Amino acid sequence: MGGDINVHVNDAGDPDARRLSDLLVSFDVAQHVTSATHRCGSTLDLVMTFAGCSVDISVDPTGLVSDHALLVCRVPLHVGLAATAERIVRGWRQVDRDELRRALMDTPLCTSASRQRRHSQRPVVYI
Repeated sequence: MGGDINVHVNDAGDPDARRLSDLLVSFDVAQHVTSATHRCGSTLDLVMTFAGCSVDISVDPTGLVSDHALLVCRVPLHVGLAATAERIVRGWRQVDRDELRRALMDTPLCTSASRQRRHSQRPVVYI
């Protein structure tokens, strides 16, 4: 992430710079810009990544178009392969609904509770 943060990170005595530094450390984030990005000599524009990420940054001079420098950075992008899973899908449009209904009616799933009670070895429990 990056942008015009407007915190003078080049000034170790600046309380906002210390708070930002502490915040970045707490999230394991590194700030990569080390040279001035504003015409007054401050480092206000930042590029931040997770710690351990190598970033190639160039800072173009200020004053050409804006009072801020143009930062160009190259960040390695590692894209993993998407996880895939094989699945078997039934073609429900092709199912004969009447045949399915008859097949289900012949199972204990669709037997009435009173019929199950008569044919079961275990007692039926009502909840």
